[in-house]
Amino acid sequence: MLGADERENEVQEEVSHDTGIFSCTKKGFGFIRPDDESSDLFVASRNKKDAFHKDRVRFEVIREETDDQNREAVITEVIERSFTELVGTFTESGKFGFVKPDLANIGTDIFIPGRKSLNAKTDDKVLVKMVNYGGGDKRPEGEVLEIIGRKGEPGVDILSVIRGRGVPVEFSDEALRQAKALPDRVSEDEIAGREDFRDVLTVTIDGEHTKDFDDAVSLTKEGDIYRLGIHIADVTHYVKQGDAIDKDAVIRGTSVYPVDRVVPMIPEKLSVGICSLVQGEDRLTLSCIMDFDKNGELKKSYIAETVINVDRGMTYPQVAALLDNPDESFGEYADVLPMLQDMKRLTDFFRDKKTDRGAIDFEIPEPEITLDDQGHPIDIRARERDTATMIIEELMLKANETVARTVSLSEEWKDVPIVYRSHEKPDEDRIEYLRNLVWSLGHKFNVDMKDIKPTDIQSLLKGAQGSKEEQLITTVTLRCMKRAMYSTADRVVKEGEPDSWTVEGHFGLAADYYCHFTSPIRRYPDLINHRIIKRHLHGRLTQKDITDLRRNLPELAQHICETEHRAIDTERDSCRIKMAEYMKEREGQVFDGTVSSFAGWGIYITLPNAIEGMVPISSLEDGYYVFDEENMVMRREDGGRVFHIGDEVQVRVTSADPELRIIDFEFV
Repeated sequence: MLGADERENEVQEEVSHDTGIFSCTKKGFGFIRPDDESSDLFVASRNKKDAFHKDRVRFEVIREETDDQNREAVITEVIERSFTELVGTFTESGKFGFVKPDLANIGTDIFIPGRKSLNAKTDDKVLVKMVNYGGGDKRPEGEVLEIIGRKGEPGVDILSVIRGRGVPVEFSDEALRQAKALPDRVSEDEIAGREDFRDVLTVTIDGEHTKDFDDAVSLTKEGDIYRLGIHIADVTHYVKQGDAIDKDAVIRGTSVYPVDRVVPMIPEKLSVGICSLVQGEDRLTLSCIMDFDKNGELKKSYIAETVINVDRGMTYPQVAALLDNPDESFGEYADVLPMLQDMKRLTDFFRDKKTDRGAIDFEIPEPEITLDDQGHPIDIRARERDTATMIIEELMLKANETVARTVSLSEEWKDVPIVYRSHEKPDEDRIEYLRNLVWSLGHKFNVDMKDIKPTDIQSLLKGAQGSKEEQLITTVTLRCMKRAMYSTADRVVKEGEPDSWTVEGHFGLAADYYCHFTSPIRRYPDLINHRIIKRHLHGRLTQKDITDLRRNLPELAQHICETEHRAIDTERDSCRIKMAEYMKEREGQVFDGTVSSFAGWGIYITLPNAIEGMVPISSLEDGYYVFDEENMVMRREDGGRVFHIGDEVQVRVTSADPELRIIDFEFV
């Protein structure tokens, strides 16, 4: 199942009229989305050369667009390969074998010579290295690098995704030895010199199945002043720059959360042990302490090395129940209720102020998948953001922003470089397209094309609420947004003036300064920022250190962006497998759904439980349908039936293939 987000995730290194990204269908033909963002081009299977799905290619146009036909191209060269390795199912055939790739968009088997099969057997899931990509009458060829497991065995499907995406699973022997040597408890010597919060009521609030607790919160009140403490696991106390654990963490970049497991960034001895903020244990933390007045205005803040002892380890459902039903008796948590109520009041202020400055919230539903002991999906529903979830989201956002502003603006932290979380404003041409589409639908969108602001987007979405075009406008607006990324400050050189540094803010949050600080157990940029901040707090950040950081952080930030994308793709692929497995048992059943997006080959439908499938264009028997990208509709070429994003439809499940991650529907 190729989601709308993946269809937008393309390489943008070179803008040219004759290069682009090739998207292949399971039937062999495909489409090119040009780098210059002109209209897509159809590529017949005979004209794709040796291109694979998502390869970056050079092409020649062989037919321009007409009233009844799309532009057509022939691929002349593959510029950049999207796959050098892939995962699939092995089939023996005499002295050689074949691998059927898991990804449906690779519509051909891979030939495996017998000597390069690792003695794989039929129905083994294997990792294959591409030797050549075939083309014409020649079949692609590969060699088996690893036998992952037997098809159908519990967990092998998700492990195949993990290996196929290149996610590291095993830690180095040296990292495991180093982790094993770490203490199980915090010593008094380690506590010395830290600000002590062990007597302050402190809680963690996480999911019901969370094991790695990297943030805890406290809130006290003196008069009209709220003192908020966001206490984050001090991972850098145990993981030093350049040691074995750190080297493995850099390679991983982030923890990965497939639907049935966790692939941690650091060994479990730390992530669920000495670094995890478990109830009743002393833990070393790096804290952002913030004082707010009764209106939620920040009065002062500071960052400090601290020690805490969590009083209550709570879950989102527990906290939501306490806050939504305060008059009921909840026994042991009654003493925590006043603090939680104050947190809700404070975060309500935060949310209002964030909205007032223009922060954008798309509220895209995500699936929550429940598995049985064998990894089989037994329930899928759209994830709900309850009261407790929103409180923690706001508290972490406030801490991240406060740390970024402190380091960037205060004289005490002048010139200290960190890794920022940035989100660039949309490109002017995309906003122009959005404006024209919105105007054609009869909605207002008055915007300065050269200076788009978050408030412009926020006002557009708010104005569309409740209208029949709401989902279309939301979908197209989301596609106009750029992807958030990790970045560093850029040098600004002006003649006659000392060099200065400028920071790309976060457009979606309407924040001038934003970074990641609150999850060093599972995100490497947080760990980097902790390390830099602590060195500065101890007065050990020299000018040479700053110069080295300015030189090295950009490349590291780019690497972390890549590992983040890898993690997101892995997690989504794992969800698609389980969604297809869930729907396979429901083949032939009819569901209500909503048209959510289009592609040249089909109409994507999202069900109320956030499962997405596709109605292939080839299954529509009442005429030939064409995707009108300019107006974001799928229309019959004779001017008859038209599908719009947001249309409510009924669909029947015609097929579901967990291995290929595909769900096909037909209209009822």
